[in-house]
Amino acid sequence: MVFTTPIRENIMRVVCTPEGTVKPSSFMMEALPQFEGECLVAASKSQERTSFLYNGRLLTEQVSFLFEPREVTRYTFAGGKPKIVTERTVDGERSFVENAEMMKVADSSTAHITFQIDADECIYGLGQHEDGVYNYRETTEYLYHNNMKIPMPVFLSSKNYAIFFDCTSMMKYTQSGRELTVTLDAVDQIDFYLIAGECFDDLVGGIRMLTGQAVMMPKWVFGYIQSKERYKTQEEILETAARFREENIPLGCIVLDWMSWEEGKWGNKIFDKSRFPDARAMVDELHKNGVAFMISIWPNMKEGCENNEEFAKAGKLLCNYSTYDAFDEEARDIYWRQCEKELFAAGTDAWWCDSTEPFTPDWNGEVKRPDEVRYELAQESTNKYLDARVSSAYPVAHARGIYEHQRQADASRRVVNLTRAGYPGIWKYGTILWSGDIAATWDVLRSQVAEGLSICMCGVPYWTFDIGGFFVGNTESWKRWANQTEGQAPWFWRGLFEDGVHDKGYCELYVRWLQLGTFLPVMRSHGTDTPREPWQFGEKGTVYYDTIVKYIRLRYAMMPYTYSLAAQVPDGGTMMRSLMFDFAGDKNVRVIADEFMYGPAFLVCPVLEPLMYGPDSALLNKPLKRSVYLPKGALWYDSATKAQYPGGSRLSADAPVEHMPLYIRSGAIIPKSKTGDIVPDQLEIYAGSDGLFVVTVDNGTDYAYEEGEMLRIPILWNDKERKLVIDRACGNYEHCSLDLAVDVYGIEEQPVGLHVAYDGERTEVTV
Repeated sequence: MVFTTPIRENIMRVVCTPEGTVKPSSFMMEALPQFEGECLVAASKSQERTSFLYNGRLLTEQVSFLFEPREVTRYTFAGGKPKIVTERTVDGERSFVENAEMMKVADSSTAHITFQIDADECIYGLGQHEDGVYNYRETTEYLYHNNMKIPMPVFLSSKNYAIFFDCTSMMKYTQSGRELTVTLDAVDQIDFYLIAGECFDDLVGGIRMLTGQAVMMPKWVFGYIQSKERYKTQEEILETAARFREENIPLGCIVLDWMSWEEGKWGNKIFDKSRFPDARAMVDELHKNGVAFMISIWPNMKEGCENNEEFAKAGKLLCNYSTYDAFDEEARDIYWRQCEKELFAAGTDAWWCDSTEPFTPDWNGEVKRPDEVRYELAQESTNKYLDARVSSAYPVAHARGIYEHQRQADASRRVVNLTRAGYPGIWKYGTILWSGDIAATWDVLRSQVAEGLSICMCGVPYWTFDIGGFFVGNTESWKRWANQTEGQAPWFWRGLFEDGVHDKGYCELYVRWLQLGTFLPVMRSHGTDTPREPWQFGEKGTVYYDTIVKYIRLRYAMMPYTYSLAAQVPDGGTMMRSLMFDFAGDKNVRVIADEFMYGPAFLVCPVLEPLMYGPDSALLNKPLKRSVYLPKGALWYDSATKAQYPGGSRLSADAPVEHMPLYIRSGAIIPKSKTGDIVPDQLEIYAGSDGLFVVTVDNGTDYAYEEGEMLRIPILWNDKERKLVIDRACGNYEHCSLDLAVDVYGIEEQPVGLHVAYDGERTEVTV
């Protein structure tokens, strides 16, 4: 049977059930409000076929559904002592139990549902995967967790609707012809929400309303984060931070990757005192110089280490006797106590929750297996240890435990959790998602743009990647890591640059990656095989060094703009924006996956192919150009030259290695800071359209903003009257005065310079 329930005027819950009764929503859903009034219409033609309309337009039709009975099983022990085998893998140490047995825990169903879509309809979303698919027409995608895969049970249509599944099991998506079929691995009912709107912001807003709104990150997150695999000692971390100061390069955070623990105690949340003799002093020194500290923690702990033994004694480990049961509240309590005792006590600002899938059975072999085989391996492996009906929600439960406990322990610091896996609702727990252990190739770089756009469409506000790719080299690099003299690298360790920073081909790729990373919600460099600090790419006065530093400084100059974008996230805002958010009326943008908007102002056009050098510093001598499409509906400014171009234009843009093509939309109002503060001291205005931007100021640190302790300052540009208006500030934060140097572009041949003093009250200036 099919049941429909209006949630809002633009959201409807639809449940298909084999039993004739509707079961409660899953734990990832927020408490849904009662709704009365006109709403999205569901027109039932038969039990199987339902048409969905919004404001008189047909969105889609559900044409069929089917349930196939299946059992849910998990590992258990019939008796005796478990036989545990631990292996060193490229993805950390992994433990397996050899003498476990399968036990039935429930009856469930594998369900299939099919929709009919239009012939010219584009389909987006589904999370972040590996192949850079943007429009999911004529495509099959498997939704399960893996290193480099973050599933999201939602797809969005170019007709401005989304279908969001309340499903926490693995899934399979198949689209062919006009039929779109979703298979849900283990469910009691098919439970989905149809969200309609006038734009993609409405769809993301619906997803966040259903699952919970995102929280704000602290200011430092929006600077530059330096990481690598790995800093090995307290001394090395402090020396690296000191070198940034000596070079006068801004730094927001430095990261300690795996093995803060003692040798042989994988995942133990206790410092190795021989390498980190005084972690508190280390973090205090970083804080004194304005640098945050992030540390890697894992959900799995090697048998015999202190943390593992505590979980084992409490009976809170999964059946691999290594990974803790994050679905269990008492287990989450234990995990936090372990984090708090030394790591949080040392002043840690952020958690890097690695390997939160937490099973990656295909992360091996010289040849990448077919997608269907990988999916079956994931089903077999994960469903041994987790209930198949909730297996995709493990990272959410893990993040919830850290967030809730840290807020209770110390509300003066916003929770920051960089995590490799996610699912809807994880954004309310202070998380940043990243794309996993990607390889340093141009194809991967291109794919990353599409993957970032796809996952941000699904509601994820904070997403990033390893600038420069994680695996830089190939077989020789793998041999060094594995201490081998023979063999081939596994299928994922396939970077193009064995010589790393000594290869001009890699330096060019890295610089292009960093230019793109400057315009992501979070800017973070990380990887193995080769060092990543700016000075590793040359000396001051050389092109790669100077370009890297220029873009890091640009990131800080944009801090008032970026932080204000982030302040809109709790209200449903999206920072990294597919062109479908703002230009859906331009059919040309429907398949453009290599450009995007960073907030309302910037059209980011990254260079995604080598122009100067290939691997081994091979000279290419290609034209230093990049083809760009400027969407209709705006006048566009070249960010470097301020030349103007009409929307709908296609350009061959200049793209020397020092410069990434970047365009600014008419009507843009861009607040900047010379000091990297969130309070602006500069303002850029681009004439040609009316504009509005709201600058947000708060303490950038704690959760007082939730109680209204923040200031919002609306800034408007009236293009016809050539009038700048800084409206009255709203909010309860301390009074904020602005002393602004204003440049207005586009009304004269040269920018018109103004000085505006603002004291919180409405201020008007005619240019």
